[in-house]
Amino acid sequence: MAEQQYVNIGDLEMRSGEVLENCSVGYRTYGELNADKSNVLVFPTWFTGTTEILEEFEKIGPGKLADTSRYFVIAIDALGNSVSSSPSNTENFPHLSTVDMVQSQYRLLTEHFNLTHVNSVLGISMGGMQAFRWLEMYPNFMDAVIPIDASPKMTSYDLLQWNTHGDVARKMVASGHSDAETLGLISDISLLTLFTPEYFVDQVSPDNLADFLDEQKQGYLKLTVADYLAQSEAMIGHDVFDKNGDFPIKEESAPRVLVIGVPTDHMVNQTLAREVAAQIGAEYLSVNNYCGHLGTTCDETIVVAKVAEFLSAE
Repeated sequence: MAEQQYVNIGDLEMRSGEVLENCSVGYRTYGELNADKSNVLVFPTWFTGTTEILEEFEKIGPGKLADTSRYFVIAIDALGNSVSSSPSNTENFPHLSTVDMVQSQYRLLTEHFNLTHVNSVLGISMGGMQAFRWLEMYPNFMDAVIPIDASPKMTSYDLLQWNTHGDVARKMVASGHSDAETLGLISDISLLTLFTPEYFVDQVSPDNLADFLDEQKQGYLKLTVADYLAQSEAMIGHDVFDKNGDFPIKEESAPRVLVIGVPTDHMVNQTLAREVAAQIGAEYLSVNNYCGHLGTTCDETIVVAKVAEFLSAE
């Protein structure tokens, strides 16, 4: 496993107007940087995920989604994930947004790595939301952007889901429940949208349901409620559209974009991602299976091949 590293980028002015003092950004690097620094692939983490988990889920490596035989991969721990500056390790942690996540990553890349341009930004789920935000904030900084299982903005269904999760978590904490008890229940609730009913009926028998739930809880039990809520609130406020409700990047000025989604995804609705892809002339890969939000993992071979083909065509 690549070494976990940290950089203190100094004070970060947040979108809320607050200041995150001594902002720490965690990251890991993989592969070899070429002479002209043209092979950098930036990989921000998904919701509650870490760069360690990206590696454990085999998203990074030779021939993987982030192909280290071709790219120098910089995997970055998003703010609020317990590794980078987060409520669990920072006093008076301010309100968090995806703008702040991307700002911290941009400063890491430009100030620590001295980069003025990268090959691509790729992200999954909330990492894909950050990829959309990269496209809005720094469209000339990369040649390609690949949001996977993501959205440029929360739909009403997404807001219903994440606001309900947050309400449950806050009420349980207020009632004296521990973080483990609270996040254990949140894990169960999340499974209602992480997969589809068809996936459960086919893959999880009633006799094995309790074991399946316990297995799924393990990742959540490593979290704190404060970190969970900080990142979920960042997703709730995520919106890359301008004041007129338009996507601010036009086809003629956009880097190359590949959007990948699963029609059965109930955790991050794909309607707006498809619409933006059409609006800016981006490629859109629809992965059709019954796995829901994890559909791109169920058909990972297809996704990896498409990403490699897309990046090779640059």
